[in-house]
Amino acid sequence: MRYSVVLFCLLATISPRYSKTEGLFSRIAKLAAGNKKNSSDGATTDKNGESSSLAGIPTATLSNGEKMPLVGLGVGNMIPDVIPAIVSHGMKADRNIRLIDTSNVSSNEELVAQGIVDGTKQLLEKGEITTTNKVEMHVVTKVWYTHLGYNRTMIAAKSSLDSLKEAIDHPNVDLKVHLMLHWPRCFGDVSWMNCEEEEANLPEEVKRAGPPPHTDPMNAWKESWKALEVLFKDDSNPVASIGVSNFHLNDLIELEELATIQPHVIESNAWSFLYDPMLIEHCHKKGIHMVAYHIMDSIIHKADGAPFAYHHLFLIANDLSKVMKSRGLLGEKEELTPAQVVLAWLVQHSISVAPRTTDLYHLRENSATAIAKIPIMNDRQVQTVAHSVEALISGEDVTEDAFVKLTFHARTKDVFLYWHDPEYGGEIQVAKIAKGEVFEESSHPGHIFRVYDSEEKENMEVVTVDGKYGENKHIEL
Repeated sequence: MRYSVVLFCLLATISPRYSKTEGLFSRIAKLAAGNKKNSSDGATTDKNGESSSLAGIPTATLSNGEKMPLVGLGVGNMIPDVIPAIVSHGMKADRNIRLIDTSNVSSNEELVAQGIVDGTKQLLEKGEITTTNKVEMHVVTKVWYTHLGYNRTMIAAKSSLDSLKEAIDHPNVDLKVHLMLHWPRCFGDVSWMNCEEEEANLPEEVKRAGPPPHTDPMNAWKESWKALEVLFKDDSNPVASIGVSNFHLNDLIELEELATIQPHVIESNAWSFLYDPMLIEHCHKKGIHMVAYHIMDSIIHKADGAPFAYHHLFLIANDLSKVMKSRGLLGEKEELTPAQVVLAWLVQHSISVAPRTTDLYHLRENSATAIAKIPIMNDRQVQTVAHSVEALISGEDVTEDAFVKLTFHARTKDVFLYWHDPEYGGEIQVAKIAKGEVFEESSHPGHIFRVYDSEEKENMEVVTVDGKYGENKHIEL
């Protein structure tokens, strides 16, 4: 894979199965081994020492003692009209989503608050909570780079907290806000960042609050961090933690040197876990909780670029599905998906995830309730997922595919075995199997074989592979 020199310094060889070096996701698995058993129930303690509950929901403990859910819902770029409904649906007992990820620049925090209130009302109506209970909800929101600088950050933070006010003030909601700096600066060489244009379009109130941050890109965020520290120390607001998003290691180290309160959380694109290994290792050593975004686009939606890797994720999904069915945790007709495997892999190593969806089926499939049920992966499964994720992100596939193992038994006569291509209508001879003999083949679900009588070729039998990755299917001919 296209690893940097720094990454190679971190690698060590492992099982020859893949004939490749250990990548960063594999390393994260080792670094986070001590965090593998995440809290899923019991009391939590907030910054004021008051107890709350996130029963049955996977959580991580931040460096300040706060609990943060490990499975959430991203709504940053979601169509505004659907946000209240998708948030309220996510809060239902069969989903248990208690973490919403958004930002000030998305201008939807008020809709998030509305969804939280609507979801709380539904829980009350169904008797799942009482009027004396509070639903603990967590919202990650971020200060955009146009609002870097002390006073500008205060304006952005006030805007976010005002927009969330309906949920903050609701008697049955315990809202905890995780406030971050969205970017360390506006990067002039990034095509979609329009530093001067965005500055020109700001309200006059913001312009008067401080100098344009893009004119001092290396320092503006430092004053912003001071503002976040003030907000965190103020017990009159619901800011439960402060952190950064999209920060590189050098910025993070510089922040830690000037901070009186160290960052509790960092949010990064999923590809950062592969291409910025020093940042990830630093966060682990410093106890900075990691939140991954862009998981579906960076990993799952790249299946065509690394099909072997994707098939291995299916194999792990099949293995875990069998265990869950044996424990009564999954219906007989239900199956785990590769997306669930990747989310569970991250969650089981104390990395928060907040995939975006407007589909109610996917909302349930990737919910806290569903991910919490997935068994802890063994070392082999962890390594397999690690390699598969690396391959999907980088686009360089693993060297060995996963298969359904087929055993064809010519019980009563000699036969010819052909593989059939339904798309183009052609077929390729695979083997001639003599009477009484067996032939083993590796294939994929949905593949079609044609079996011909060696003496009368018009006598043809069609075999469609209906097994799952990792299974062995015996076929009598």
